[in-house]
Amino acid sequence: MKNFRFILAVLTFCLFAASAFAQSNQGSLVGTVVDQQGAVVSGATVVVTDNGTGKERTVQTTGEGTFIVPQLEVGTYTVKITATGFKSYTATELKIDVARPYTLNAALEPGGVTENVTVVAGADIINSADATLSTTVNQRQIVELPLNGRNPLALILLQAGTSSNSAQNTTINGQRSSFTNITRDGINVQDNFIRANAVDFIPDRANVDDTGEFTIITQNAGAEAGYGSSQVQLVTPRGSSDFHGALYYYNRASHFASNTFFNNFSKVPRPFLNRNQYGGKVSGPFPLPRFGEGGASTWKNKGFFYFGYEGFRLRQSTSANRTILLANARTGLFTYRDNIPAASGGPVTRT
Repeated sequence: MKNFRFILAVLTFCLFAASAFAQSNQGSLVGTVVDQQGAVVSGATVVVTDNGTGKERTVQTTGEGTFIVPQLEVGTYTVKITATGFKSYTATELKIDVARPYTLNAALEPGGVTENVTVVAGADIINSADATLSTTVNQRQIVELPLNGRNPLALILLQAGTSSNSAQNTTINGQRSSFTNITRDGINVQDNFIRANAVDFIPDRANVDDTGEFTIITQNAGAEAGYGSSQVQLVTPRGSSDFHGALYYYNRASHFASNTFFNNFSKVPRPFLNRNQYGGKVSGPFPLPRFGEGGASTWKNKGFFYFGYEGFRLRQSTSANRTILLANARTGLFTYRDNIPAASGGPVTRT
């Protein structure tokens, strides 16, 4: 048991040490609580419950009626606000996005605390907490919008101020691609040496199933976001109190594709292609030990996991131009055409 506790302590230390060097990948909740006349309500209790895991966090409003709940995991929450002499206020389906603050301003009605006023909060469309300009691409958009190669980073081009063409890589607000910082769960996942195509390629290739959502910050990124004038912050899906899973297989084959116009015109057959992407995902709770007095432990579903795998296989035909030397050239005899006019008045061939 002592050895187990030691190992658990070491793993916990490593986790917090890694978090210390990571960049922010969580959201926050801020707000003000007032009464029907607009006077602030101090000392109100704010309980924030994670709908996915059931975890709760409780804070009190300050003398100015304000509250802040930092470092909230991405997901949906239920917020309940109670104060003596007022009806309870409940905001459901409150969506916390990666690297974005959510502002919730509540007006309490006079009444008993057992009475309740419920509103559906939803997502915070306009950021009124700071000057950051950002857009979050949620999981539904990632899953349902058409993607070539199942790469969610292609959705960056749907945002205002982004561009890409055959002559340049993806850029944000006209800046160089190397000015964009891409992180996953707060960890930089770019090739920090070759950054000419930093927005289009990352060694940790994102796919539809291992990306819960991502936020694109185009201007005024905070210091917690790390270096880079623009940010793309991906977050991995997380487990919940229920088990979820899926298997998938995608195939793209030239046998079912059409040829290009110019290939048909030149009677060139369509190039061979067989692209396969397959994998699966599973998530859910797992028990963690909870130690009591005398070293006794009980197992509770306090941990949550997510596992995903994707395989990629690509076979395609290629073409290349090669220079084949003639027999004389292979022996060192090179024949070339001299454009300097000879006595006869025209170019001559020399060896």
